[in-house]
Amino acid sequence: MTIRGRLILNSIVDKAWLLLLMRNFRDAVEYAHNLLRKNVSENDIVKLLASRILSNAHYSYSALQRAKMYRQQPYLKLKKPQLFSIGKRNEKGNRNIRFLSTDRVQIKIPSATGKHRWITAGVRFGRKYISTIKKLINNSIPYGAGVYINSGLELHVNVPLELYTEKLKVGNKNTKNDKGYIASFDFNSDRICMVIVSREGRILDVKNKHFPEVTSPGYSGRKARDKRMKALAELVDYAYHHNVTDYVAEILSRPKKKSRSKTGNRKSSRWALREFVTHLKTLVARYGGKPHFINPAYTSVDAIPLSKQLGLDIHTTSAYLLAIRFIKGYEEL
Repeated sequence: MTIRGRLILNSIVDKAWLLLLMRNFRDAVEYAHNLLRKNVSENDIVKLLASRILSNAHYSYSALQRAKMYRQQPYLKLKKPQLFSIGKRNEKGNRNIRFLSTDRVQIKIPSATGKHRWITAGVRFGRKYISTIKKLINNSIPYGAGVYINSGLELHVNVPLELYTEKLKVGNKNTKNDKGYIASFDFNSDRICMVIVSREGRILDVKNKHFPEVTSPGYSGRKARDKRMKALAELVDYAYHHNVTDYVAEILSRPKKKSRSKTGNRKSSRWALREFVTHLKTLVARYGGKPHFINPAYTSVDAIPLSKQLGLDIHTTSAYLLAIRFIKGYEEL
């Protein structure tokens, strides 16, 4: 999970150095992507980035990992400067971006001469995240960190999932029935369908969230992600307060929803489907539940005739079939 904070730089000189490094890092990611497409080895890519652009092996390795995220694209052109450094346990959590305290951070500015310098910046996180940042600092837990430009400079910290859920956990095992109801989900790029069933397979409740606007031309990808995550959070919260203890979903591989809009389809193809699954795991851990991921093979086919009998749409029926498979003990993924 990612925690975002506002980065504060009082020195104009330090800000200029940071922005220069961010532009170089962006160029390094694009160059690494080009080299990957040419099948250059990863070790050689890191060496080329360090010698030609970044003058730092760890920043270069981080740029390579960023480039691999776009590996399937034939061409890469990033709009905004950025900076990222992968976490490292034996380097106080991160070699290049280090916390001095919960409100101060140091960022390494590399130099081709080897005389690297550090700049110090203030950072402001939401109050609820301070204790999590403290644990990162005190335990030297490896964390990824990056600087990005939105309305201003932002510091993004990639917190290990276990640490984040420990902070957010609100469920109490002593007050919840270990054999409660089952909530099953069917995910699509423009909707989430949830069905709550008993242990015997009886449908108790159905609740869906629709957001067709996210595939519309011109709709912000960030807004689309926030809308999807908010919808999922509301459904899981609803399920928890209706005595659900087990949450069932499928592992997705590609978007299932296609619109007539080419732009909408392109947004769907770029949509990170794993975010639904990751967010579901986080939310379920927060409420003290158990996530289960079932093989979805043929559920869409079987849902067509069954949906008419149940009086439900095909997507909700697919969610119901996943719940039935879980009850019958189908092998989890």
